[in-house]
Amino acid sequence: MDAASAPPRSRPRNRRAEIARNAGELFSVRGFHAVRMDDIAEASGITARALYRHYANKQALLSHVVLEDQQHVVDTITELSAQPPGRRDLDTTLAALTEAALDSRRLSLLWQREARHLDPDDFRLVRSRTRWIADQLDQLLLADRQPELGAQVTDIRSWVIVSVISGAGFYDSPLPRAHLSRELAAASRRVIDAPAAPAAEEPARSAERVPLARREQLVSAAATEFRAKGFAGVGIDDIGSRVGVVGPALYRYFDTKADVLVAAVTRLHEWLALETIRALRTPGPDAAVLGRLVDGYVRVALDATDLLAVWLTERLYLPDAARERIDRIQADNLAEWQRWLTVARPGLSDADAATLVKTAKTIVDDCARIPHFRRYPTVAGELSLAALAALGLSGPDGRESVRPAGS
Repeated sequence: MDAASAPPRSRPRNRRAEIARNAGELFSVRGFHAVRMDDIAEASGITARALYRHYANKQALLSHVVLEDQQHVVDTITELSAQPPGRRDLDTTLAALTEAALDSRRLSLLWQREARHLDPDDFRLVRSRTRWIADQLDQLLLADRQPELGAQVTDIRSWVIVSVISGAGFYDSPLPRAHLSRELAAASRRVIDAPAAPAAEEPARSAERVPLARREQLVSAAATEFRAKGFAGVGIDDIGSRVGVVGPALYRYFDTKADVLVAAVTRLHEWLALETIRALRTPGPDAAVLGRLVDGYVRVALDATDLLAVWLTERLYLPDAARERIDRIQADNLAEWQRWLTVARPGLSDADAATLVKTAKTIVDDCARIPHFRRYPTVAGELSLAALAALGLSGPDGRESVRPAGS
């Protein structure tokens, strides 16, 4: 058949939706800055000129993707909230919420990593909707079931549940979708039903003493700048000016801006490695090791939140060799957690253990970065407790509290 007689390529019923879907996938994999409109056009099988008939620019595409995915979750919560309380079953509600989040799996990743590129009005809308989602989950899942927990604890837990059901966008799970959905819903229920963690005597505070070493000052300043503006939005002189180091003096410490990023991300993982060694050396039963790993992770996340945020949002900008090295370190850390989870829960499959470990870490990654939690004296204990509940453990002694979902 020659070209003249070949049937014309059919146009999709909703070309705009197809473009948005392709753009969302590209943004998720490569990051907003690395994706060009030409890339999106090519993935959609159209010309760049045709693409601009549907979307004015790349920012408009990102806004559409994030808002559409979020709207699906909002619609599901609205439908659940409209049901009479007597007809709402907790397990059914959690299953519906988890399925909606899995349908919008890339939402959390794009919101966490690319939100700064949204139009300001869209940014405010997405942020207000995110707060609405957490508030609604508090009412749907916690207020009536655990009224004795108090407002601060239920606030934390509502955000924890958001993290559990939406966190699968941050990691690959070997579990089939139906099994993954059951595990995430079961993890959420364990968080809901857990008793309150003991509160610290007062919220953690830090003295604002600055190290003498200029290199340490630069790493700290870079983490603050990268977290606030993104790697691409910060110049190396911006970092130096925060600590009074400008011009040639700056290059005594770092050759490039990428070197500073590598130093910040490496610092985080060195501190996590120290916490791992601390957990392994602390006397006690093997089943208690994972509880100590969780406590150490929470401690670093709350003490070095800028470093954690930079690792989570800016890793795409690491030089390839550095990213591969840090990814191996991260994989080893996950394997360490998985090792001790299977000690505490010996009947757990490797696939379930890998997924639950990633779920627990995502809880801490997400919630340690919520600023107003710093006012709560129970935040460290609640994050440790929530991570352990998600893992199916009842406390730092490592006792197994549940069987795997669906068993």
